[in-house]
Amino acid sequence: MPRTTTAVLLALALGASSACYTAGVISPAPPGVKRQTDHGMIWFWGMWRSETKADECRAGLAEVATWTPWYGYIVAPITIGIAHPVVKTYSCAVGEGF
Repeated sequence: MPRTTTAVLLALALGASSACYTAGVISPAPPGVKRQTDHGMIWFWGMWRSETKADECRAGLAEVATWTPWYGYIVAPITIGIAHPVVKTYSCAVGEGF
């Protein structure tokens, strides 16, 4: 009985520690043709964030999306949320500013 209880509690803890994360931003600027992708890591439960420098986007960003990749659902529970991988994609705006 104690083994079953321990296994159920462990499964619940691992299931509760993995969450689905998706965010997106769309501006009124027309997007460019090329979509950039960057992989990052969020550390210590979000205390240190992942940053992406989009220096090539002189007119700003048109679209931005972030999400957890498939392997993030394996890495995050194993590290107890200390390391959480994210994928970021963005499109540069076309034109001279907004």
